[in-house]
Amino acid sequence: MNKGRIIVISGPSGAGKSTVLRRILANHPDFFFSVSATTRGPRPNEVPGVHYHFLTKEQFRELLDKDLLMEYNEYAAGDYYGTPAQPIFDVMNQGGTAVLDVDPNGAFQVLRKVPDAITIFLAPPSFQELRSRLENRGDTAPEKIESRLKQARWEIQQAERYTYLLVNDQVDDCVARLEAILADRPEAQQSLYANNTNLDIFKEVL
Repeated sequence: MNKGRIIVISGPSGAGKSTVLRRILANHPDFFFSVSATTRGPRPNEVPGVHYHFLTKEQFRELLDKDLLMEYNEYAAGDYYGTPAQPIFDVMNQGGTAVLDVDPNGAFQVLRKVPDAITIFLAPPSFQELRSRLENRGDTAPEKIESRLKQARWEIQQAERYTYLLVNDQVDDCVARLEAILADRPEAQQSLYANNTNLDIFKEVL
């Protein structure tokens, strides 16, 4: 049986991760997309076990104490988010592919546990484009936009620690480049971070 793999995808809010991931998962229904655990309450229309595993803080801390999380973060509001490890290791042991959508802190925790995880950073074409996308959503207060942009600047600065970098300018092109990485085709070399260090987005934030 082939060894399974973990695909770790990160990128700032507004980079288009959700859109790209929906396309990838539709193309690969056999992929396992990890559902995170959180201690925050469910929002309207969120389904337990589909959008998140909703846990109490006591339940979450028990997972931490038993080292049953692949990665986790505690946010300013006091809530925890994390990735249960066992479902991912089950998929890998069966030779499958597990896909994680986590921030850089989470990605680096995953790498400590699974050093050969495939890491992919999804970036917007420019910082101004990222601002425009957040503003055009129409559901985010101006102060939250500034907070997300500050976080995005830090996240983009971490891209150098990822193996691959994809700029999501056109979704079709971005998906095609990601498919090349997943299939380990020769053209995937074009998406190596080392081959994309002169992009405008880095000139804006580094």
